Amino acid sequence: MKTALPLFVSCSPLLEDLLVEELQSLKLPCVQKGFRGAFVSEWDWSTIYKINYASRLASRVLLPLKKFRCFDARTLYQGVQEIDWTYFFASPKSLAIDANVYHPQIRNGLFAAQVVKDAICDQLISKKRWRPDVDLKQPDIPLNLYIHQTNAVLSFDTSGLPLNKRGYRKESVPAPIKETLAAAILKLAGYCSSQVFLDPCCGCGTLLIEAALIASKTPPGFLRKTWGFMHHPQFEEEKWGVICNQLNMEKIPLKSDHFFATDCSFQAVEACQQNLAQAGIEKAEVSCTDFQKLTPRIAPNFLITNPPHGKRLEESKALYPLYRSLGKFIKTQCAKPAKAAIFVGGLELTKQIGLAAKKRHILDNGGVDSRLLEFEIY
Repeated sequence: MKTALPLFVSCSPLLEDLLVEELQSLKLPCVQKGFRGAFVSEWDWSTIYKINYASRLASRVLLPLKKFRCFDARTLYQGVQEIDWTYFFASPKSLAIDANVYHPQIRNGLFAAQVVKDAICDQLISKKRWRPDVDLKQPDIPLNLYIHQTNAVLSFDTSGLPLNKRGYRKESVPAPIKETLAAAILKLAGYCSSQVFLDPCCGCGTLLIEAALIASKTPPGFLRKTWGFMHHPQFEEEKWGVICNQLNMEKIPLKSDHFFATDCSFQAVEACQQNLAQAGIEKAEVSCTDFQKLTPRIAPNFLITNPPHGKRLEESKALYPLYRSLGKFIKTQCAKPAKAAIFVGGLELTKQIGLAAKKRHILDNGGVDSRLLEFEIY
């Protein structure tokens, strides 16, 4: 089955420009910014494998099957029926449909997904005398439906699980940031492997691990075992293996005494250590210490952290002393010169740091507008 439509590589809101830069750095031609993602108009299956395995910022890689006009549920059903589903379901397989709908009449994504499922099942019952099962967790055929006004695109989700699911986060803490967002934060903050890294409020270690993966040039998909494209009829295991091997050969060893993290929560430190082990990262020191009492063994010249945000006003006020202490720690314990970055959730908290930010970036953290503040220390 062939399609001349461009791939769509999705990402979190406000990360589109960074994603375009990353895809261009992967030497992909004809990349164009889109809404919550980027289009790749020149591609083959090696492109699909490469983005899935190597992108630190992408959420999904969507292979469009059909673009059509959708005026109502009837035309949605007809458009889906025009695809030959026996090509994908030569034998009984499971499916799932993720629907994102912005339509004047079809206002419910679950309803739209049901229409797509009915159209596929009705065709297969007619032609094959059986219908596929629905598996929302690990479907063989993961599909994505996007409808905006009267334009619909039905795509094969070549990623399967979202690409932020790297495979290393076995243990977590309340409200961890996504791995893709952590990678974006590091990119915006200008992290490079020569810097001595410290996260003084490390939580389960997402920023620390993403930094180590960047420094060692480890592909973010290195630990994953399953992908949506493995169930596509055109999947070529040999070509997939070639892409993986090429990217894996670029890995380099981590430097000693360059990765440090601490947290005052024993549970968080334990989760961080387990996640580091799962990621195969050995050259990182994590301690259960309140950073306010910490004198670093090696003064960091790159400090970055995602401290507690506080969802309510009274919670934020209770965090004022913590943020004041972060500002003081940056001024007194970092090497000179140094870079620091703090990911914060509210404007009032930013005022407590007591440092003038060189740059401010607005980012989406699970639907909440948050800010990444950059500081330069001299």
